[in-house]
Amino acid sequence: MADSASLQNLHDIIEPATVGFWPPAQGVWLVLALVLLWVGVGLVLLWFRRRQNAYRRAGVQELLKIRLRLDTPDGKIPAVQQLAVLLKRVALTGFPREKVAALSGDSWLAFLDATMDGGKFTSAPGNLLTAITYRPSDFPQDGSDRQVDELFNLADRWIRQHRSAMPIEHPAFKVE
Repeated sequence: MADSASLQNLHDIIEPATVGFWPPAQGVWLVLALVLLWVGVGLVLLWFRRRQNAYRRAGVQELLKIRLRLDTPDGKIPAVQQLAVLLKRVALTGFPREKVAALSGDSWLAFLDATMDGGKFTSAPGNLLTAITYRPSDFPQDGSDRQVDELFNLADRWIRQHRSAMPIEHPAFKVE
């Protein structure tokens, strides 16, 4: 009879079977579902934001077309007039019509300034908009190329950066 304490009875350690990759544990399924949900919600929000800002992209494209008309002979006055119309159209798309449609003159320029950080429509470049709208004959023909360029750059910045979700209860552009 063999001795039970003999070293002959020793065996190697029996390792458990390796855990297979498939099927994953329940926690992995939960994390995967949450990641997919997070990605799906993110894509939907991105799609809504892109649709919401489609008018800005269209406005920038139209602004580029108008800017090309500046290079034509006698194209400065029509281009600035078209810029004034474009700014109003973009504003009507991004803001409530009853708050924006009746704005004109200084209240319109104050609205443009109030809806963008660092807006300068009420200063020299912006005053070209009121001059072209109400007094086209007084529009300065000589030396105003720099002002027109500043106006177009300011308009481009406004189209891209204006805050359309802000409340429009500013005393400078109340319609009475």
